[in-house]
Parts: sequence; C-alpha cells; structure tokens
Amino acid sequence: MISVTKKYLTYTHVDTGRTVSHYILIHAGSKRNTLLSHANLFLYKHTRQSKKTSSRYASIISMFYRYLSSLEDFRNIAPGSYHLYARNKNVMRWQSHREINRAKGADARPTSETIFEDAKMLMNYFRWLGDVNVSTGVKVKLKTWIPPFKNARYQEYISLRARNVIDSSIISVLDKISRQKNIRTLITLKEIQRLAENYVDPVYAALLIFAIGTAMRPMDLCRFPYYGNGLNKHIMPYSSMQFNEPTVNYVITNSKGHRTRTIIIHRDALKALEETYINPFYAERAKKYEERYGEAPPLGLLFLTTNGRPVTPASIAQRTTTAKKKARSMDPTIRESLKFYDARDWWPTQYMIRSFGNKLLQSNEGLFNYAIAQVLLSQMGHKSLTTTFQYYLDFARVILSIYQGHSLEVFRAADLSAPEFLSAISTLENDG
Repeated sequence: MISVTKKYLTYTHVDTGRTVSHYILIHAGSKRNTLLSHANLFLYKHTRQSKKTSSRYASIISMFYRYLSSLEDFRNIAPGSYHLYARNKNVMRWQSHREINRAKGADARPTSETIFEDAKMLMNYFRWLGDVNVSTGVKVKLKTWIPPFKNARYQEYISLRARNVIDSSIISVLDKISRQKNIRTLITLKEIQRLAENYVDPVYAALLIFAIGTAMRPMDLCRFPYYGNGLNKHIMPYSSMQFNEPTVNYVITNSKGHRTRTIIIHRDALKALEETYINPFYAERAKKYEERYGEAPPLGLLFLTTNGRPVTPASIAQRTTTAKKKARSMDPTIRESLKFYDARDWWPTQYMIRSFGNKLLQSNEGLFNYAIAQVLLSQMGHKSLTTTFQYYLDFARVILSIYQGHSLEVFRAADLSAPEFLSAISTLENDG
C-alpha cells in the first residue's frame, strides 16, 4: 500500500497576490516524493476557506488512494493517474472494505453513516474533475451507491469477509455502540468545573464559560473582539460598556457556511470574561504578541495564549481533550465523550424554559413558536428551524421534569445568565 501524507501550506498565490492556506497530498515513493496535482488543485479550489474542511477532504482522498493502491488493477499505475482509472465500483467496494475492517476490529467507528458521508465527499472531488474537463472513470451523475447496511445478506457478507466475526448483525451492533457513545446530554456543573481547573492555560477555561453563556462555536469565539467595530462597535471590555438592557446584540460574520447572524449576549457573560481573562491576563499576553509578531494585536483579537499566540479552534479542541483526560484520571465519572462543543447546549435550553415555562410539560401540539424558533436558530447558527426547536425543546423538558417540584425556582433562574442558571440548577439538585 502506498504512503500518502498530507501537509498544511500557507503561501501567497502568484495570480491573486492573496495569502491562502490548505492541505496538500504528497505521495512518498521509493525514490522520490510526488505531489498529487489534481487532488491538490481541488483542495486549493474548494477547501482553502476552512482548515478543518481541507483536512477532512485531504484525509478522505488519501484514504481512497491508499485503498486503490492495494488492488491488483492499480499495481502498475502511478498514484497521480488514479483519477483516470478509478470507477464507481471502486468507490462502492471501498465502503464495504471499511466496514469489513471495522468488523474485524469490532470497532464502533467509523460508523456506517460516516463511511457513506466520506464517500459522498469523495464524489465531490470527482465531480469537480468533471467540471474542469479532467477525464475520470467515476461517473458522478449516476446514482451514488448506498451500501445496504441494514440488509441481512449484506451484513452476513461483511461478517464472512471479516472471518473472525460470529454475529452476522455486526454492522447494526457496532452502529448502536457508536450511537451510545455519542448521545448528547447536557454538560454538568461538575464537568465544567473539572474541565476548567485542568486546562493548562486559563484562557480556555474563560472560553468554556463564555461559550456556555453565548452558545458560540469555537470558530466564532476565536474571532470575538477586544474592541468591536461597525455593527459591533458597542462591544468592548465590560467596565467600558453601557447597558440599557440585561443583554446586548452581537453580529457574527462569516460563521459556519459563511453565514452572518445576530446573537444575544448577557452582560454577566461579558463581566465574567473581563474578571477571569481580560483583567488578569490580556495585557501581558498582548505584550508577548507584540514581541512575537512585531506589532500590537489587532483590536478584533481578544483571546491569546500564554505565549501570545491567537487561540484557534484546533487548540481549543486539543486543550479540552487534554483537560478531560486529566479530569477523568482524578474523577472517572467525568464522561469520556465530553467535548468543548457541549457548552453550547445550556443557552438554548435555558431560553426554552424562560419562553414556555410549564407549557413544556404539555403536548407538543400548538407549542411551536416561530419567533422563539428563529431566535434559537440565529443564536445556534443551525439550518433547520423545526429540528433546532424540537432538539432543545426536549432538553428543556428533561430539566423541568427533573426539577418539577422546584419549578418556580427554575423559572426564576431562567432570567439569569446561562452559567448562573446552571449553578442555580445544580443547587436545586444538591438540595433535593
């Protein structure tokens, strides 16, 4: 099997003069390394806006090319020409190959859904090749083959090929295991405290609390300004702001899907941010930024690490994983599946409780409210109005069901900031 590595590049494009960044794929041959030009052109054209997207596409193409190299038909074909000889049947068999390997190892991942989604992303690569008039043997216009994952005969085939698997329903079993691992529940106050105290850099603890209070994604948090401008010119350190209401609006631009939306931020979230990060840490970190980059940090950049580097979504994920492992070593009750993203769920849950009160415990019939759903959609940055509404309706209903005997206290707490709401809920739990 060939070796294909991916490398992240940042360079100035010769035609536009703009700085671009994306992954490239390199085939490590026995005598020399070769750039996989067609794949790299695709990565430039379609993934330079997002490092995460670029990484995933590069990994999928690399994975598929390594699979092709293991086939007899591709033994004497250079990897740079794989796109010419690949066929739809290869994409189909690649999916089954991944299921077989998963069954051999009795692994919950990749799930059947992930395997199929990866194949769809691979087809986007071949579609692009066709669009730019590059010959390829993969016919994208034909209906994409969906592996019959739930079909008993297909599962028996996978089990037979995996050989050491006895249960012919292995695919269903593994998918159920994966779903059990990925069931999302509300992050608890104890989990938040354990994560916060185990971060090596307090900026990540401040980001976690700010995420709970705003439901912002990591990519949006990293772009939150020290001093805002334009529609966000009112955003600045808490002690410099004037508040006429308990909340302020904040406009997020170029978020996921390149969308712009307006969210609500409680003033207490800004106050906590100033107390836990800006006042004790920002000035020193801004100085280190200037020493490193030769200029003061732009006013649109707030979150910096101890060495003066800007915080990134990748560093948030990495530091949270490390903090979680440390927390679990001291307290095994901390969930293995816990991640930074879970901080987003408390704001919408609280908002639903504040908006509907006891009506949440009644039938769903007539409960949908377009205005409330629209606020949720804007705050969370989701696509589906009804799905977002129902998802957090269920979370809010669970909270009210648990604390039904303390419903009045829960409703009063819903007027607080999201972290204070969570703390109040935890107090009710301890009192119970």
